[in-house]
Amino acid sequence: MSYLTEELQSDIKNEFPDIIFEYSEINFGGIIPTFFINIKDEKNLTNKWKAITEFIAVHFQSLLRNEFSIWNIYLFFILEQEIKDDLKYIIENDTFSSRKIIIYPKQEVESIIQEHIKNDDTEIHSIIGFEETPFQPNSNVWSILNEINYKKKITDDIKNGLDEIIRELKKVENDEV
Repeated sequence: MSYLTEELQSDIKNEFPDIIFEYSEINFGGIIPTFFINIKDEKNLTNKWKAITEFIAVHFQSLLRNEFSIWNIYLFFILEQEIKDDLKYIIENDTFSSRKIIIYPKQEVESIIQEHIKNDDTEIHSIIGFEETPFQPNSNVWSILNEINYKKKITDDIKNGLDEIIRELKKVENDEV
């Protein structure tokens, strides 16, 4: 552990004495800074999640130099009990600084890493009998696209052209049925 993280952990304990923090660096395609934040209950989470996020952003993330690590910080808020879905939604969908994930019931750190970072529980199945169909160009669509005078923003010309493409595709679809 570097001096930076040791000092950060000390500062976090001073700033949030009633919350237990663990820090880990996961090497998975690069260094992923990961904070495990054991928080007492929903009330404490409601009152402190933003302050914790901002504290880590200012005192830790702002000092990082590795682009991969800057964009891959995880904050796991670990609780003993389930919380309201609306609070969970607000926290997990907050895009400021880091990825925030609510964990309940309490789990081992390694299982959290396996599930949320390494995705070891993801199963991949091959599709049997899958045949790739070759691309079939559509001359009607191509002629419509060639007539569109496009610029950086969507113009009426582009909108009309796209509407015409949709009409053509629907005609082809109806002819096939």
